[in-house]
Amino acid sequence: MSILKPSRSAAEHQLALAAARLAGKGLLKPGDQLSQRIPEQDAFVRVSITAGRDAPGEFEWFKLSDRITDLHHRIYHARPDVGAIAAGRPAWTSWLSRIDLSMPGIFDEQIRHLGLEAKRVGMSSHDDAPIPALSKGANAYCLDDVVLCFGMGVERLLLNIEILEKCAECFVLAQSTGARVRRIPWLIRYIANGRLRKDQKEAAERHLRGERSILKAGY
Repeated sequence: MSILKPSRSAAEHQLALAAARLAGKGLLKPGDQLSQRIPEQDAFVRVSITAGRDAPGEFEWFKLSDRITDLHHRIYHARPDVGAIAAGRPAWTSWLSRIDLSMPGIFDEQIRHLGLEAKRVGMSSHDDAPIPALSKGANAYCLDDVVLCFGMGVERLLLNIEILEKCAECFVLAQSTGARVRRIPWLIRYIANGRLRKDQKEAAERHLRGERSILKAGY
């Protein structure tokens, strides 16, 4: 029995709606980029946020098996669990690059969906080089010029980038007071990150089989 592959127009429509939602909330700005893995087609599709439009209308398609050409392609190649990527400049998370700090795990929901930290990475998004920090399995990184946020699918990415920005706002404001920012106890970190790793393993297996990952409900 053959598997019906979704059309390119359906994938573009889903990505356009996601871009419009993130732009409408100010989480992505003109020039920022959003992409989605299409495992059924061994491809990913990318769109740039444009000013004056609710939903972007121009899309770029790339074969995952082709020669690696850019940042999104390198991430999908290095992290088979990643199903969607936002590369942008959300206001509060971008401050982590300005103050040159990684954000530790300060909320359990953050660790559950983003990993143990949002790591500060001293490189540009235009650098043609691997990102060793990707091997840590986190879903948020702060480069010199852009914030990266990942999800196992578009729906999870939409939730993850909102979690990231809310946590970054709390962290940056707390840091500005000079007070000590306490981390989540190690046992909670261990349990929450373990659940994330389990979901990522399952997502990677599905993507490598040419299937979409499944959004998990609840914590």
